[in-house]
Amino acid sequence: MGKQSFDRIKKILCVLLLISFIMSATITAANATFVKNTLSYKLGYNAGTKDGYKAGRDAGKQDCFKYRQNEAITKIPNPIDKASWSKDYTVGYNLGFKDNYIDSY
Repeated sequence: MGKQSFDRIKKILCVLLLISFIMSATITAANATFVKNTLSYKLGYNAGTKDGYKAGRDAGKQDCFKYRQNEAITKIPNPIDKASWSKDYTVGYNLGFKDNYIDSY
């Protein structure tokens, strides 16, 4: 009797764990697409790509003169965020900066 109730509780807990995992994965995916569709995200991404391209190009030139080789990148710097920026703008700016920093290096 005790073993049957334990097995039943185990099955119920497994099902609940599976449901909670599926819900968290779905919510995370929905939040990621929501942020990327906002205007402030797109504006931040565009501004970040411009700044990242310039910073990457300058760092690439300096490293080329210093180490006499291309592709000597060791770390991508974190861009400076302003407190007045919205959350979506900041996320877009940081992603755009890092994407174009690598491309222009």
